[in-house]
Amino acid sequence: MPKYGRGLNREVVAAVNEAFITEPFTVREVRRLIKHKGWKPEPPEEYVVVALANGASDNHSPTYKKYFLSTGEGLYELRGEYKGSNWL
Repeated sequence: MPKYGRGLNREVVAAVNEAFITEPFTVREVRRLIKHKGWKPEPPEEYVVVALANGASDNHSPTYKKYFLSTGEGLYELRGEYKGSNWL
C-alpha cells in the first residue's frame, strides 16, 4: 500500500472529484486534505510540491501518472480523463 492512502496524487484526484478540493488548487488545499486524512507523519512540503509538479509534467518519467494540468503560479487542475465518479 502506498504511504499516503492510494498515493498522494491519487488521493488528490479523489478529493477534487468529491468536491473536498476545488479547482484550481494549490499545495495549500492539498495540505488541508492531508490534515483531514490524519496521515502521520505528514509528508514534507517538498514532497507535496514535487508530487504535484511531477503529476503535471509531460517530461517526467513516462510511468508516473499525469493526473494534473499546471495552470501556472502553483495552480493545478485535473486533466479531463481523471474527472468523474470513477475516480472517487
